[in-house]
Amino acid sequence: MKKLRIFAIAFLIVSVVALAGCGEKELPSAKVTRDEARTGGALSFVYDQKERLITIGGEGEVVQFSSANEAKNLDEGTRVGIRVTAPDESLKIENATLKMNGVKYVSGDFLEVVNGQKQRYFEIQPLVSEDDKKVAFTICWDEGTKEQTYQIVIAKGTRFMNKDGELEEEKSSQTKNG
Repeated sequence: MKKLRIFAIAFLIVSVVALAGCGEKELPSAKVTRDEARTGGALSFVYDQKERLITIGGEGEVVQFSSANEAKNLDEGTRVGIRVTAPDESLKIENATLKMNGVKYVSGDFLEVVNGQKQRYFEIQPLVSEDDKKVAFTICWDEGTKEQTYQIVIAKGTRFMNKDGELEEEKSSQTKNG
């Protein structure tokens, strides 16, 4: 009888450990909107929830230049901002993880904090440029759930502003002509 009890306890421990971290439970896609500050300017925004594809900008639209923000550890450059909200109110998000640009953020440290309370959303403002028009990020909302990968794509025809307020294409054509 004692051996059976030890076996049952060991089985339970192994089961709990196996379920820790990202797992197999499929979640619906998160809600994705523009960030509160509309980082990058007045740009078109389309979110395909099924494909987890976020398309920003459009023909003739301009991604504005953003100054560095030391408080958020952001370098200067052309950025676009989005807000990502957890897909389910019942998730225990305190252990959520986010991976973007080779960096892994753990324990929900990337979630917005309001009045000392972690919120069920986060905002990101990745750098984008003429040469780098795609950014992917992966999130695991809760232990035992599958990771979700989202992709931000800058639409064809979108232009980029430089630090001096000029459009990148205009600056390069001025250099050739001047």
